[in-house]
Amino acid sequence: MDAEQAAGRCEGMKNTKEIRKSIVVLVVICLLTSAALAVVNHFTAPVSKANAEARAEQARLDAVPDAASFQLVETTLPEEVVSAYLALDEAGSPMSYLFTVEGKGFGGTIQVMCVIGTDGLIRVCRTMDVSSETTTLGGQTASESYTGQYTGQDASLSGVSAISGATITSTAYRICVQTAFEAYELVKEAQK
Repeated sequence: MDAEQAAGRCEGMKNTKEIRKSIVVLVVICLLTSAALAVVNHFTAPVSKANAEARAEQARLDAVPDAASFQLVETTLPEEVVSAYLALDEAGSPMSYLFTVEGKGFGGTIQVMCVIGTDGLIRVCRTMDVSSETTTLGGQTASESYTGQYTGQDASLSGVSAISGATITSTAYRICVQTAFEAYELVKEAQK
């Protein structure tokens, strides 16, 4: 082996050591960053959960402002049902049922709150989340002109029209409302 080959070999070993050192440093940085994020999440998760519950409670109060309280419904419901509550009056009598349902719109997941009275008619439908939809088309499902047509409807949903140009999202919205009616029937059956 001549001197030139030996020098090249030493240079290669030096580069390998530097690469290994860089890898170790990057792994340590990643571990420390992950640990820091885990600690931050540990302390902020309860606050985030409490804030989300407060927003959900406010949404229920906005949907049924004359309700004295809300009781969580605990029964087996379709998997698309995110939450189910019974709105109670001052005497503790049922006023209506609130179902929050998720469906698949054109751009992603949509979320709808459907309030069904004890008579089986829709009191109000609220669009909770269509943030994955375009505002000009799918986002129109949040407009009063669209959601208002559900008020007073029974499970047949006759007279509810899709939004032209946003049929996938408006059909998904309708399916969410139909799922709320399925959940309503299951809850009524469980209460017998």
